[in-house]
Amino acid sequence: MSRFMRRAALLPLPVTLSLALAAPAQADPERLEQDLRTLFELDDGTLEIGDISSAMVRDRLTAESVYFTDHAGGELWVDRYTVSGDYDAPSEVSLEGIRLKGLEGIPEALEIERLVLTEPDRAVPPPDDEALSEMRFASLSLEALSLAADEEQLASLAGLTLAGNFDEGDGSLRIEALAVDLARLIDRVPEEERDQLRMASNVLTDGSGQLHLDADIAAQWEENGDEVRLVSEGYVDLAEALKLSYDLGLPMRLPEGADPASLMAADVLLETATLMGGDLQLTLSNQGLFPRLLTLGASLEGVSEAQYQEQARTQAEGFGMMLGEQVQGVLVGLVDMMAGSADELEIQLSLPDESPLDSLAADPMALPEIFDMRVDVR
Repeated sequence: MSRFMRRAALLPLPVTLSLALAAPAQADPERLEQDLRTLFELDDGTLEIGDISSAMVRDRLTAESVYFTDHAGGELWVDRYTVSGDYDAPSEVSLEGIRLKGLEGIPEALEIERLVLTEPDRAVPPPDDEALSEMRFASLSLEALSLAADEEQLASLAGLTLAGNFDEGDGSLRIEALAVDLARLIDRVPEEERDQLRMASNVLTDGSGQLHLDADIAAQWEENGDEVRLVSEGYVDLAEALKLSYDLGLPMRLPEGADPASLMAADVLLETATLMGGDLQLTLSNQGLFPRLLTLGASLEGVSEAQYQEQARTQAEGFGMMLGEQVQGVLVGLVDMMAGSADELEIQLSLPDESPLDSLAADPMALPEIFDMRVDVR
């Protein structure tokens, strides 16, 4: 499953982003055409461009009917893309009617109704993949994505919005109505891998083979003098399975003159920041998954569900004796959700004050003793 999803979500983007970012609003149409041909000629294919028109009053350049075919017969269409702003720093790039079929690494047919980037850092990206992967933009949004093969739809996505930069601790991601036909995807993998994948699919989807997901995650830094606070909240909702949501607030003290985004980008935040307390609330809601896990576990062990439930409870209590009462509460709560006697597990953590982050990360087994943890099972 993950192989096909990566194809749908990641592999087409360098190509479509290359087209998107290659349209300068204030450049002559001839320059735009030359830039596009220079970009795509390295792929040993043929590029056709329809009408290119400029609207100087609105500071906009539009290209119609862009068509690319590679040496193996793969095809890419873009009905229309429009770039607003300066050639060297567009304010927005939008593409409409994107269709990919049979390109190398993308044997399926992918369609995107609309793709929009805001404030890309350059109009025409360099042709090499490494430099392309380092491009920056303020936000990216997709509307109405679909992936199909042999005239059968494998996946669809109503919308996706990505803004900011999670590597620097400040960003947001929204996924709207992702639908994946796991049954059809599993039929396309090697036969020897299908049984285990079908078992996982049945547990996740209650046997329907149709996975539905929504997600919304956001994080940002709040600064106050020499202290900063990382604030983040979000959820992942797997329909007919589970919902996981969280709310996080972490105040920190940083070295003098340092900013959190730079420390995260350099991967040195753990070594330099001191935690000044904080809170984390994590909520896990059962939407049908946990009782199915009980049924599956009992089947695999060759015992009744009542026996498997008792074994799981005994193991949870045993781990609790080793790791503490708080961990035991979490594990027993999960068993209660499998048994159907609980629908929700909430964990609230109060984090220690004046604690170097690297010392907390170095000994995760000691965290239950350091944190003030409260577990509620409902």
